[in-house]
Amino acid sequence: MDEDTVDEILYLARANEVNELSTYLSDVSAHSKQSKAELVAAAADPYSKNTALHYAAANGHVDTMKLLFSLETGKASAPASGLINAVNDAGNTALHWAALNGHLECVKLLVQAGADVTIINKAGHDAVFEAEINDKGDVVEWLLGAVEELEKGIGQAGESSGGELRFAMGAASQGEPALNGSSGTSAEGTVEDIRRQMDNMNTKDASKDG
Repeated sequence: MDEDTVDEILYLARANEVNELSTYLSDVSAHSKQSKAELVAAAADPYSKNTALHYAAANGHVDTMKLLFSLETGKASAPASGLINAVNDAGNTALHWAALNGHLECVKLLVQAGADVTIINKAGHDAVFEAEINDKGDVVEWLLGAVEELEKGIGQAGESSGGELRFAMGAASQGEPALNGSSGTSAEGTVEDIRRQMDNMNTKDASKDG
């Protein structure tokens, strides 16, 4: 898939152009003989590693997320293979972005579709911690409830979780970097870097070149 095709897929997801994205994927699929799910899974920014799902989740685009999830299975609640837990260059999943921006409906959709809430980004944060430090209380509350249900399910199934799930304050208690990046984190793991990346995902002036 060439760079222009990747750019167009990412732009349409970022701008929440659901119908246009669906049509474009159908056209490219017909010409490339690749499924639409394969195209979306392969479409990632070569520098940031952000996928179409990262952009949709970061900006609260529930309809675009449902389209992306439906490409492989035909169901809006199921993700395309390899997409749901894809991490970008900073180690963030789509769930990290939805959580830190307070997009609760996106968070719910992602978790219900199978997003892994235990993934830690390069700053040492899981999605709950990102929501907490960005004052997204409703997201924190909902995610912790979902985590509780997950832990109950693991216990009932008699399976080992491989250690306690790390959420919110658990990350800080295990010697993770301070929020201000003062404890020796790399530049890409600092809050400032996360903010810069978020600025690049802003849709207020969304354009193919933005």
